[in-house]
Amino acid sequence: MKEEIKQFVLKQGAHAFGIADAGDFIEAPIGFKPKDIMPSAQSVIVLGKAIPKGAMLSANKCVYTLQGEITVHELDVLANKTAHFIEEYGDKAMPIPTDAPYFHWEEDRKYGMGILSHRHAAVKAGLGTIGKNGLLIHPSYGSCITLVSILTDLKLEKDIPIQNELCPPNCKRCLEKCPAKALEGNKIVRQMLCRSHVATTSLRGHELVNCWNCRMVCPSNL
Repeated sequence: MKEEIKQFVLKQGAHAFGIADAGDFIEAPIGFKPKDIMPSAQSVIVLGKAIPKGAMLSANKCVYTLQGEITVHELDVLANKTAHFIEEYGDKAMPIPTDAPYFHWEEDRKYGMGILSHRHAAVKAGLGTIGKNGLLIHPSYGSCITLVSILTDLKLEKDIPIQNELCPPNCKRCLEKCPAKALEGNKIVRQMLCRSHVATTSLRGHELVNCWNCRMVCPSNL
C-alpha cells in the first residue's frame, strides 16, 4: 500500500514522499501531536513540492510570491486527493493545511504555529534535516521545498531519518544575509523580526513576499 500511495502522489506532481510513525512525536507540544489531532492516526504521510530555484533570482517580488502561492495551493489539493485515494481502500485520512489557517497565534509576539509541524514530520519521514534558517533541507531540492502532511489510520512502514546534517556546520550565509536579524543559528526563526520585514504590498494592494534571502543564499540551492 505504501508503494501504491507513493506512485500515486508522484504521478500527481509531488517531488518528495516519506512516512513517519504517528506515535513518534513525543517532543511536540500537547495538542500538536498527530494523535492529538487524529487519535486513530497510525502514520503521517509527508509530501513535498519544490519551487523553481530560478524564481529566487528574480528582482521582482511578484515572481517569487506567486510561485510560493501556487506551491502551497497545489500541496493542499494534492493532500486532499491523497486522502481520497486512501479512503477508497476503506481507511481514514486527514489532510493537514500546508500553511493557513493558523491554529495557534500570539498577537503580541506575532508568533504562530500550524496544526502540525510539517518540517519536523518531514525529518522523521526521512526527507531531510532542518537548517540554521529553520527550513527543511532536502537532499535534492535543498531548502526550496514546501511540505504538507496527511494523517491516516493506515499502518505504513516508516522511513528512516537522514543521519548526516545537510546544513554545512560552518556556513553562516543565511544568518549574515537576514536583514531582520531573525536567525540566530539555532534552527529557530524569531517570527516577530521576520514578519516585520518579509511582508509588503504592491501599489495596487497585492500582498507580496519582500525577502527570501535565507533561501537565496543557502548553498543547498546553488
